Amino acid sequence: MQYKLCVEYDGTNYFGWQKQKNRETIQSKIEEALSKLLKESVRVLGAGRTDAGVHAINQYCAFRTEKNLPDSAFIFGLNHLLPEDIRIKKVERVSDDFHIILSAKRKTYIYRILNRFEPTALERNRCWHIYGRLNLDAMNEAAGHVIGRKDFKAFRSSICARLTTVRTVYESYWIREGDFIIYYITADGFLHNMVRILVGTMVDVGIGKIRPEDFQKILESGDRKKAGKTAPPQGLYLYEVFYR
Repeated sequence: MQYKLCVEYDGTNYFGWQKQKNRETIQSKIEEALSKLLKESVRVLGAGRTDAGVHAINQYCAFRTEKNLPDSAFIFGLNHLLPEDIRIKKVERVSDDFHIILSAKRKTYIYRILNRFEPTALERNRCWHIYGRLNLDAMNEAAGHVIGRKDFKAFRSSICARLTTVRTVYESYWIREGDFIIYYITADGFLHNMVRILVGTMVDVGIGKIRPEDFQKILESGDRKKAGKTAPPQGLYLYEVFYR
């Protein structure tokens, strides 16, 4: 039987999602908890990889087992065995032909910026603090340039190994909520560090370092060196993965 888990986590204390030798990761913690619960070796496959320090509101992973436990046993059992910064929100049985990566249609990430003079103690690991006032209208103008099927070569890290850099972005916009400005982006897939480089470049627009039309030229250039810096990981969240 194949099961799909919906997972929420604070990535502050972990070296990202993917299992790594001698390092604490989200995947390794979930596999350890599942193996203890089911009393068998279990391997999980995630819907996507998040980097060190990146969080998830709705991350998904799948695993197979012959054990037939009620959903409540999975949820209560796993949350009892997992550290408090990793929580199982939902479990469901899925068909054998379901694939946690290939069946995904689109994903949404958000990025949170605390945009005020005073720094924060409570949110320091969950946002990027920028004290200078940001021009949200200009940033939204830049954000609009990425909507559609575009080549995002200029917005990927040097270690990105994806064969194609073309992605379709369905929505891209910023909103203000109190002292926070939050970026939403939904696409059919993402390159390594793509969202964080987009955010770093849009912040350059927000502070007036470059114009929104300059942002479009950077996108069209395909040159990473022309884009802004990579925004820090703590502001990034995997928000949702859509399977329908």
